[in-house]
Amino acid sequence: MISKILLRREQFPSSDHLVYFNHAAVGPLSQSCTAAIEGFLREQRDFGALHWRDWYAEYIDLREEAAVLLGADASEISILKNTSEGLSFVAGGLDWKPGDNVVIPDIEFPSNSVPWRRLESRGVECRLLPAEKGEFTAEELSRLFDERTRLVSLSSVAFHNGFRPDLVAIGNLCRSAGVLFCVDGIQSLGALQIDVKEAKIDFLAADGHKWLLSPEGAAIFYCSESARDRLTPTEWGWMNVARGSRMIGCSIDPLPDGRRFEAGAINTAGVYGLRASIALLRHVGMDNVEREVIWATQTLAAALEDLGFVVRSPRPLRSGILACDPPQDVDVARLGQLAGSSGPDQDVVSLLHRWLEQSDVICSVREGMLRFSPHFYNDEEDIERVRDVLAEVV
Repeated sequence: MISKILLRREQFPSSDHLVYFNHAAVGPLSQSCTAAIEGFLREQRDFGALHWRDWYAEYIDLREEAAVLLGADASEISILKNTSEGLSFVAGGLDWKPGDNVVIPDIEFPSNSVPWRRLESRGVECRLLPAEKGEFTAEELSRLFDERTRLVSLSSVAFHNGFRPDLVAIGNLCRSAGVLFCVDGIQSLGALQIDVKEAKIDFLAADGHKWLLSPEGAAIFYCSESARDRLTPTEWGWMNVARGSRMIGCSIDPLPDGRRFEAGAINTAGVYGLRASIALLRHVGMDNVEREVIWATQTLAAALEDLGFVVRSPRPLRSGILACDPPQDVDVARLGQLAGSSGPDQDVVSLLHRWLEQSDVICSVREGMLRFSPHFYNDEEDIERVRDVLAEVV
C-alpha cells in the first residue's frame, strides 16, 4: 500500500490540525479532489461554456470510474444530486399495486425510510423488521416476505451503529423470491468493497460527501440493466430523452441507459471532484482502504474500552462506524467546565462531543451515542489523541 504518512501529508491537510473521525457525516476533501474542482471553476470563469465537450467527457469518465468501484457497467450508472433522490426515484418509479409490500429494517436513516412509508397512501404496505440489538440477518428479513413482497431496501452500513448486513446472502434470498433489492450505499461506498453483481443488487444510491471524500450535490445511482425497464423515470427534461440534436418538438422517449435518470443540468464541479476522489481511492486500492478502515475502527474501540466506554456497535466490527456510550464515572462537573457548559441537567454525550470538538477531535452524536468514523488515512497518533482527550474527563 502507498505510504499512509505520505498520503496524509500530500492529500489530507485537515490532518495537520484535526483528528477527523466524522466521515460518516461529511468527509474532508482531498487535495486531488480540490484541485480538480478548482481547475474546473477557473476554466468556467475564464471561458464560460466554451469547453463544454470536456465537461461531457468528465461525465463519461465518472460513470466508468463508479462502475469499476461497484462491479457494474457504465451504462448502469447515473449521476444524481444525492442519495435521497436515487432512493426516491425507486419508490416513485416502480409500478406499485394496492396490496403490494416493501420490507425494510426499522433502523434505517430517513432517506431510506420515508420514501417507502409514504407509499402507504397508495395502498402499499411498508413492513418494518425489528432489528434486535441494532442488527439482523437475511433469514429474519425473509420471514416478512410473502407473495406480494415487491422490494427489500436497506443500508449497506447502518448510519448509527455501523452494522454491516450480509448483502450477498440477502441478495440471493431476494433473487430466489423474485423480490427487488435496493441499497442505500452512502455509509460504505468509498470505505468498503461492494460488488453489486455478486450481491444481486438491483438499485443502489450513494452521495459522494461522506466516505468518497468529495463535495455534496454529486451522487451515484446504480440501476441494473435487468431492472431498468421496470423503473419509470419520475423527472423529465432535456437531458434524459433521445432527442438527438433537436430541442423543439424533440422525442419524449427515455435514453436507453442510466442517463435516463439525469433529467437536467448536472453538478459539473461536483462531478470533477467526485471522479478525482474515486480515482484516488482506486489508486490506493479498495482492498487496502477497507482493511485500514476496519483496523482503525477496531483499534479505536479497544482504546475506548480501556477508558470504560461501552461499544454499542455490533461485533465483529466490520465497518468504519463505531458507536459507544460513556462510562458511568465521567466527571460531569469538570467536563461541563471544560466544554463551557453548566447546569444541573447535563447530557454527558453532548458534553463529551463538545469537549472533543473543542479539542480538535471531530465526531458526531447519533441516537444518543458518540459516533466515530475514521477513514483509511487515520493512524495510531489520531487514536492516541482521542484517548488522551477523553482521559482528561474519565
